[in-house]
Amino acid sequence: MNNTSLALEGLRARYDELCLRKDTLPYSFNLQLPANFDLDSILGYLETEFLGTEGINKVAFQMALFGWEGHKHERLGNQLSSVSCQACFRVLGLWLFKSKEVNEAGEEVERAKLNSLDVVFEHRAYCPWRNADSQNGVNTNSETTTLPGWEIMLRVLKNNHYLKHSSDRPARPKPTITDVELGDPFGNEEDEETRSIREEKEKERWARLKRVKSLFDVKGGKKLHSTSKDDKRKSGVEGS
Repeated sequence: MNNTSLALEGLRARYDELCLRKDTLPYSFNLQLPANFDLDSILGYLETEFLGTEGINKVAFQMALFGWEGHKHERLGNQLSSVSCQACFRVLGLWLFKSKEVNEAGEEVERAKLNSLDVVFEHRAYCPWRNADSQNGVNTNSETTTLPGWEIMLRVLKNNHYLKHSSDRPARPKPTITDVELGDPFGNEEDEETRSIREEKEKERWARLKRVKSLFDVKGGKKLHSTSKDDKRKSGVEGS
């Protein structure tokens, strides 16, 4: 997860493996996802090459995002009806979570054996995809903010998207001091009324500056005058 390229490559590899199992994958309503998980926003972070011409398999993508991939048995090879996690070695039989029957409208007619496939809590408790401390290698008493693997994967997608497209956003012109004084942050040409108001404000500002300057001059003059008297008094004393 520390390497963006490797994290994205891993996501793509898991997704491709799961797409090979599209006929045995659960339906979208069979998946249980974290609260506030916004799939549409996340899909907006994907690049065109990831989406492809045929669109995205949302179930496969969501399961890949949470660390699941196609299961491959050591001796029997690919198991198209199973998925697994390479971090905690959990293996799931997809038939347990897929509704047995749906109608033409895509509504469930007969439920699956298990209520739903919780994409987070089907991982073992110590799994880094689920456990923030395992993912980050810190103690639970640490004050460091930690995230489980799936949240880090979301952050990787988001950051990668913004880095790639930050230059596409138009830069907002920086306002000058004069623009701010005029109330126009974009420096548009002022009309006669605005110019008159500006000139009046300029006169008032210069008048205030002159008054302040005169106060300092008066104080300085008094101090100088007082000092001159003191000098004369001292001279008189010394002369006597």
